[in-house]
Amino acid sequence: SKSLAWYAVLLGYPIMGIWYWCTDQTIVQRVLGAETEYDAQTGPLFAALLKFLPVFIIIFPGVIAYVIFSDKIGEQANQALPVLITELIPTGLKGLISAGILAALMSTIAAALHSSATLVSLDLFKNLREKYGEKRQILVGRISAVVVMLLAMLWSTQGYRFSSIFEANAIIVGSISPAITTVFVWGVFWRRGTGQAAVATFITGILMGALAVMSDIPVWGDKRFITDVLGIGPLLLAWWGFVICSSVYVIVSLLTPKPDPEIVNQLTWGKPWEVLSGKIKGWKDPRVLSVGLMIIFVLLYTLFR
Repeated sequence: SKSLAWYAVLLGYPIMGIWYWCTDQTIVQRVLGAETEYDAQTGPLFAALLKFLPVFIIIFPGVIAYVIFSDKIGEQANQALPVLITELIPTGLKGLISAGILAALMSTIAAALHSSATLVSLDLFKNLREKYGEKRQILVGRISAVVVMLLAMLWSTQGYRFSSIFEANAIIVGSISPAITTVFVWGVFWRRGTGQAAVATFITGILMGALAVMSDIPVWGDKRFITDVLGIGPLLLAWWGFVICSSVYVIVSLLTPKPDPEIVNQLTWGKPWEVLSGKIKGWKDPRVLSVGLMIIFVLLYTLFR
């Protein structure tokens, strides 16, 4: 489809990927817990390799289900898995499959709640209320986790507005990732970027993202403005959001005072090309593994697009 055209994947997927793999708290907190720098580099690469498995775990069974039970699935693609389980799996194994799905879901939810509590208690509350000790911070983290869970439950009632959870996730990620990716990328590679520019970019991204999600749910009417009227899929939405946020970041940076060079030197990557020009230490070198993952990705996209 047009939303998954090669140029949409090439432009939009890196925006979503950088947001998740480089800035998402559920990933970052695990990388920071690695024993060595090499483990921190290869761990996410191994996780990225596992990300290829859904092509065979999710898509192929769906195709097989439609071939065998097309009369029962019909136009309801989301019924493929329930139909397969109902028609082919014995009663006892149905319980084990349900338990496995619930275990994976609970693990994901627990990681998200833990990340939310960490962000609120350490990055927000601790900076605003330095006089409070660890017990108060833990309490704030627990309360924030409960609040986030309740908000998620309320948001889940809007699931009927989307054809599938994958579509909902793509639209939401395509809306929120551009601002975060913009600040991360420009902050790492451009020494002239300022804190004021980061704040302005976040505000712009939040407003644009909220407007995009509301217009594509849609909150008003029954037609999705961005997807149906403008013909912009989630990947291109992420790309154009990145372009707009980058413009805001650069303009505000140039209009505000230069940051302190000593601080910038600790945060900005001065010579990124040195990483590519350094000596490669065998096939286990993270750079070699990264290139291998890129080749696999291109091959899979070419074969199954």
